[in-house]
Amino acid sequence: MPLQLTPRQEERLRSIVDAGAFSSVEEALDAAVSFVEQASVPEFEGSQRELEELLLEGKNSGEPVVADDAFWNRLRLETDAMAAEYTARRSHL
Repeated sequence: MPLQLTPRQEERLRSIVDAGAFSSVEEALDAAVSFVEQASVPEFEGSQRELEELLLEGKNSGEPVVADDAFWNRLRLETDAMAAEYTARRSHL
């Protein structure tokens, strides 16, 4: 996935590297992404290593899927059908 940083983002990453916190812009960016990963799953009580292992497992779980509009529409239909089935089963209990 190509990524275009803004000049301000590049400047911020460069200043972090120049201060000696990381040896490269890539390393600093990877640390930032790791922080966002951890922040996005606050209920996860494992370590950073466990989170990275789980993320890597998911990444290697199959062929990549293009997440275009058709993909999201298909996913929405599938989850709506699953929710409807679940609701129907609960109403018969």
